Amino acid sequence: MGFAMMILITVLLMKQKVSTIFSFTIIPVIFAILVGSSITQISGYIDKGILKTYSIALMMMFSMPYFTLMSDAGMFDYIVKGILKRVRLTAPIICMLTVIVASICELDSSVLSVFLITIPLMLPLYKKFHIDIKVLPFLCSASVILMTSKPWDARMLRAASLTSSKNASTVLFMHLLPVQLVGMIALLAFAAFLGFRQMKNLKGNVEISRDELIGMIKDTELSRPKMFIPNLILTALVIFVLCAFPAIPQYFVFAVGLVISIMLNYPDKKLSSKLLKKYYGNLWPVTPAVLLSGVVVGVMQYSGMLNAMVKVLMNVIPAAIGPWVYLILAMLATPLMFVFTNDTWFYALIPIVAAFSAKYGVPTDVVIVTMFMNFGAMVSPVAQPQIYVATDLSEKMPLATYVKYSFWKLWGMNIAWTVVGFVLGVFR
Repeated sequence: MGFAMMILITVLLMKQKVSTIFSFTIIPVIFAILVGSSITQISGYIDKGILKTYSIALMMMFSMPYFTLMSDAGMFDYIVKGILKRVRLTAPIICMLTVIVASICELDSSVLSVFLITIPLMLPLYKKFHIDIKVLPFLCSASVILMTSKPWDARMLRAASLTSSKNASTVLFMHLLPVQLVGMIALLAFAAFLGFRQMKNLKGNVEISRDELIGMIKDTELSRPKMFIPNLILTALVIFVLCAFPAIPQYFVFAVGLVISIMLNYPDKKLSSKLLKKYYGNLWPVTPAVLLSGVVVGVMQYSGMLNAMVKVLMNVIPAAIGPWVYLILAMLATPLMFVFTNDTWFYALIPIVAAFSAKYGVPTDVVIVTMFMNFGAMVSPVAQPQIYVATDLSEKMPLATYVKYSFWKLWGMNIAWTVVGFVLGVFR
């Protein structure tokens, strides 16, 4: 029943037959009834499961509007402008700038905004310097996936809901930080390498004025250039408190940050109310899905399904391979994401693998951080439909062209990431 439930949820989400919240609420209850649980028992499963996810959902309710507000106020735009004013453009520098700009844009955890800002900004440079356009969406995607380990990112919050650690997303972020630093340095080096390879396509000197480049980033009616320094200080302070004072609930840190930031940037009550309505509208359906994923976790864990599934796996998988299963699956994350969504990867696969690996003495948190970086999400339009936007902005590049170019590179990064994490001791 446990395997049937997870397969059904995965298939329905892949086929987009029902909503995520339907899959996470109705289906687990039906299967709980099928295994003989009473209404009272099912209520207990739901209570215990939701207790695992409610603080994560609260975190999303305040962190995502906070960073969206900072994006609207132009904080990220002004950081990018500051960088562009101080660089001399060459093909390697342009490729490295793509990584830096995409990483900065991804701080608000919106994959769509990364593509909408970075690709139109960098595309004219790619054309002028005769850099293969395929490099642009690839570097944007690679930057996005490496930046998802932020404590407030939706993927990180999904992962955090699987562990019982207090302020779990910050704990997982600190575990992943050494590997992420190595990964970002390696990506910048790889971007420079791709740029050097493209220099052979360049004939003669190409010049573009900095004013022309910076002019591509335009202020809007919501931009607050005078508030750049206060916004930067406030954001640095919020992140510092998150990391330095883990006893303070994460959602409260962002709640305070959101209240202060909206007072500083948009003191007009009508405008601030309008913006908050927009921000909270954007939380649907991710935040309810994260909250209600607790129903799946509760039913699986407390009905006995998960233990039964682990026993089956223990009997099927040879004992010699057992301790390494989580690492093997982590290395195969890129091709596997063609048959998973982000929700099913975190809520269907990882809990089973974590429970199985625990029988071999592998801590749950180690399994979660090892399998966290599902690189293949950035080549699977099922897992990340925003990819269509990236290819369309890249001169209407066919999706197949992007996938063919990016797949093997992302899989190579996937394997290298897992090896580096294992060598550093993070993934064992």
